[in-house]
Amino acid sequence: MTHFFFCVCQLGAEPAVKVELATLRPELRFAYSRPGLVTFKSPGPVAPDAPLPAVFVRAFGASLGPADSPEQVFTMLSGTCPEGQPIRLHVWERDVTRPGEEPPGFRYGPRAAEVRAALTAAWPAQRHPLLAGEVAEPGDRVLDVIVAEGEPWWIGHHVHGPGHSPLPGGRIAVDMPPEAPSRAYRKLEEALIWSGAPVRAGDVAVEIGSAPGGASYALLRRGVTVYGIDPALMDPVVLDYRGESPADNRFIHLHRPMSLVQRADLPAALHWVLMDVNLAPQVALITARRLAARPRHALHGVLLTLKLDDWRAVRHVPRLLASISAMGMEEVKATQLPSNRMELFVCGLTRAGLQRLTGH
Repeated sequence: MTHFFFCVCQLGAEPAVKVELATLRPELRFAYSRPGLVTFKSPGPVAPDAPLPAVFVRAFGASLGPADSPEQVFTMLSGTCPEGQPIRLHVWERDVTRPGEEPPGFRYGPRAAEVRAALTAAWPAQRHPLLAGEVAEPGDRVLDVIVAEGEPWWIGHHVHGPGHSPLPGGRIAVDMPPEAPSRAYRKLEEALIWSGAPVRAGDVAVEIGSAPGGASYALLRRGVTVYGIDPALMDPVVLDYRGESPADNRFIHLHRPMSLVQRADLPAALHWVLMDVNLAPQVALITARRLAARPRHALHGVLLTLKLDDWRAVRHVPRLLASISAMGMEEVKATQLPSNRMELFVCGLTRAGLQRLTGH
């Protein structure tokens, strides 16, 4: 067994990961890092099924070290997993830029696809059956292969379970329509996929900080009526949106600062409160709390993007989550999505939201 542990994060978030791990796993000692990849050494063997409830970590597991050929990878695998153990293969590229700052024409995936093809072509199926597909299921033994241009592959493994993304490296694929007004469309779609928030057609949502309308457009396409609060202008594709009939979902622009919006400006039945504003989280949460306070019978949850001044603000995350729980949320969870910059996403569900999610 290995004594090393790996964490994958957004490029630039390595300091936040170190702060989180110092609290969650104080026995670990920093060992090695590359942009978007941090490893630690443990005084004892690292269990591949050990949980890690870290906000800024997208993928994690037992670290096996570098390799530069399929044969080396398979040697590591055989030394870790018993013969006959089925394996789920996750191959991905670690971040090369901050989200939204990729060079023109750049896209993640081609290099990982090449490495995956090389590994599967030489795969020792007689020793370790390869599970079809990339989406991990609970209990799967996952082989993690992290690639970057001009570097050896970094190899790890984990047992899929709570806290792990079922997708390689936690990277969530979103098809962004060309008419979407902003990258907030991608951020919200990632948020809904990651959280499983039970947003349904026919729901009513308010978005604080809606301009130019990327997230609102994503909700509209899902059949949600959206009240958008923002003194800035909205994109016409959002303002002009109408469902299939006049009674169907649409966008209503509350064209003023959020401080001037009262609960009476919104419908009595409000299912979701969304927020993505360039304010300190403590300030932004005041408005979110005010708008979420009264419709407790209908409210299903909050979907909040919180900005951070710097990575040291990770120390305040537990207090922020406690503040969101105090809004009447039965469950609160947070992460840094692949499209988040110096920010994090928080999903809070009320009892009604949890009942819808679980079906009882």
